[in-house]
Amino acid sequence: MPIASAKVTSKGQITLPARLRQELGIKPGDRLDFERMSNGKVEIVAKTRTLADLRGVLKTDLKLTEEQLEDAIHAARKALWMKSASDA
Repeated sequence: MPIASAKVTSKGQITLPARLRQELGIKPGDRLDFERMSNGKVEIVAKTRTLADLRGVLKTDLKLTEEQLEDAIHAARKALWMKSASDA
């Protein structure tokens, strides 16, 4: 039984019902990812967090500027990509 339903417009758009937005914590500007599951169903995942939301989650004496943090993330992603490319 569905928890909500929405009608697709002629432009391919839908309006998420308020109850669903509230339940998922979706706010204007948030992103939704549509992921295909192994059984063929599609799951909608609300991406409501940003890096800025995580500020202060980990306690450390290390102080990084936003640019240094972005550089570290970029380097980690590159290392992960290089590893996956070499494993293939």
